[in-house]
Amino acid sequence: MTQLIQLITFGIVQGLTYALLASSFWIIYSTTRTFHLAHSLTYAIAGYAVYVVSVQLAMPLWIGLLASLLCSALAGCAIEFLLYDKLRKRGSTVLGIFLSSLGVAAAGTALLQLIFGPMVKQVPGFPNATLSMGEVTVTTLQLTGSAAALVTIAALYVLLTFTSIGNAVTAVRTNPRLSMAVGIRVESVSLLVFAIGSAMAGLAAYFETISFVAYPTMGLQPVMFGVIAVFLGGIGSVKGAALGGFVLGFLLVFSGLFLSQNLGVILVFAVLLVIVVFRPDGLVRSPIGR
Repeated sequence: MTQLIQLITFGIVQGLTYALLASSFWIIYSTTRTFHLAHSLTYAIAGYAVYVVSVQLAMPLWIGLLASLLCSALAGCAIEFLLYDKLRKRGSTVLGIFLSSLGVAAAGTALLQLIFGPMVKQVPGFPNATLSMGEVTVTTLQLTGSAAALVTIAALYVLLTFTSIGNAVTAVRTNPRLSMAVGIRVESVSLLVFAIGSAMAGLAAYFETISFVAYPTMGLQPVMFGVIAVFLGGIGSVKGAALGGFVLGFLLVFSGLFLSQNLGVILVFAVLLVIVVFRPDGLVRSPIGR
């Protein structure tokens, strides 16, 4: 029974992390229809940002957090403004934009390795105590990261549901041409969602970096699982994307009881295939997109 409760605890922690990443990819993809694989690059940039600020410049971790959010948001906006927007205006296909995103991710990862070297970078300093509730343990870092993820996802939902900014994002997501006709600047909305989604990825990268290490390819697996979670939960709403991430986290944790890590990943893809075939809209269907 203790092991089950411990696994549930780990599942919640892992699930909230993937829910955050899924929501970050969802807001970009659902609004701009850009399969933003370079999201993994912005994730890595955020990890190195906290390393540079908090280790090389010896500044507090909270400033490192601000640097992670700012650098990831700027990186995402730069990719959208300098690349994707230009390609769309030239009539590039979805495949062309996808390949350009893949190229940016590969080139950016190589550039990070040239700048910082192949060795991992640690960021010490967080007061990470272990809390025990009976025989179940959790760290303060896990609690902090989970709380930050939950609050961020809730804030995104409130933004999209109850604000004029959210109405503009929803309008662009559902009908970009009509949005332009009523005076909504689609380019500005696209930059906004890239800033929001990239900053959310930066938040996840910050907690991974201070928990473990930063390295050039650190964003590949988390972003891949985030993408899977979006299509698992459903691209129609942020609730679907977040639920997909939560389910994915539990699936990965509990599959570790019976399967190796590699087989656990195969199981995730198998579940995604079943969902795509039998429930193409994902676990949550929403025509509104919130």
